[in-house]
Amino acid sequence: SYNKFTNKNIINAHSMDYDVYLNIKNKPKNNTNFYAVFLDEDMVDHVDYAFDDLKPPVTDKQYNKVLCNFLKKFELETGFKVKIANHPKRKIENIPNLLKDFEWVHGETAKLVMDSRVVLVHQSKSLSYAILFKKPLIFLTSDKLAKSWVGPNIENCSEVLNSLLINIDNSSSKEFDTKTLLKIDEKKYKNYLDNYLKMPNSPDLPIWEIFAKEIKNI
Repeated sequence: SYNKFTNKNIINAHSMDYDVYLNIKNKPKNNTNFYAVFLDEDMVDHVDYAFDDLKPPVTDKQYNKVLCNFLKKFELETGFKVKIANHPKRKIENIPNLLKDFEWVHGETAKLVMDSRVVLVHQSKSLSYAILFKKPLIFLTSDKLAKSWVGPNIENCSEVLNSLLINIDNSSSKEFDTKTLLKIDEKKYKNYLDNYLKMPNSPDLPIWEIFAKEIKNI
């Protein structure tokens, strides 16, 4: 977007996620209880589908059982317990029965990512926290998701970040090799940070503080 601006007064700042990052980045970190965090997107029943006139990419039967089986296999073969960061628009009472064996956490996504060892995701914009805290990302698709409107988004995100893409319908133990899982492409992460999260060399201050100071100067 920056290259398309014709405005003379441009305030270099960052996304709102970066504000959250600034607020918690210096808090004590959990360096002993290693776990994986799955960023829930309420893939089946997201309330925005109705507003956006979108069809859910998968049904309950096509998604929850496959996801549950994958997450349990992931726990067993990696030794990382899976915690689920509940999508902010999903009501706690709507958590699928098949996924109730996992720990669900509401309203703490950034902190969960900060303290995690690895992040599992489809296409959630909350992946920005994994970029900011330099956590390995594993993108998850499935046979049905790959053929839906979210499929290209998932694949594109994995390519942009050079991160592992796993089909949860057909995952192998080879994909769970911890040396592979815990790698990040620092160059790709930095590129994502600079292009989508924070203008390079912009101040590490809350976004409205940056705005207020610039307005005063103008």
